[in-house]
Amino acid sequence: MRPVSGWEGRVLAALVPAIALAACASASPPLSTADPVHDLITIDQLVVPGFTVTSLSAHLVATTLGAGDAALTSALAGSGLQSAATVEFQRGVDFSTSNGPIDVVATVERFADTGGASSAYGASVRQLDAIQGAVPTSTGPLGGEAHAISLVRTTSSGIQAVEITVVWRVGNLVNIVVARGRYGGTRLEDALVLAGLQTQNESGAGSA
Repeated sequence: MRPVSGWEGRVLAALVPAIALAACASASPPLSTADPVHDLITIDQLVVPGFTVTSLSAHLVATTLGAGDAALTSALAGSGLQSAATVEFQRGVDFSTSNGPIDVVATVERFADTGGASSAYGASVRQLDAIQGAVPTSTGPLGGEAHAISLVRTTSSGIQAVEITVVWRVGNLVNIVVARGRYGGTRLEDALVLAGLQTQNESGAGSA
């Protein structure tokens, strides 16, 4: 068995308690009424150094979240979307040798009730799975419902890049985390660490 690297050790240290707490969160948490911007992962929660916040948007509407997808926009609006927020983090590294994500986007969408959130979650999963080249994959225990996909593309310099998207529901909240980086250097586990931390924020465990 090969030794665990420093990066892998930090990922495992964050992943194990985060997944355990996320599994507990699946037991019908109370409805959230807070501004979703307060549930987003923060710069201090990222386990890799060098990230900066490149954008933060609050009070997003269904049209913006749908990003041109009419079916998703309609589903979000029809499911009772109340508020949403998103944040993006980036770090400057040599992409050809990078390990861990170099671009992270996190989103929280709040709905009027759990049923609406579940419906919106389903619409998001269908939209992701329909992307050409998307490879669906399991997430393990995460919230009440969870799904992930990965996309691999070759950059203009001939290096393969991967985009991993995790979507999950916690009560009346739908979460999305997107992690991008070098293929082989960025993994599903990296995105799940971030998802677990955002779930902690929503449960109140991350506010201490």
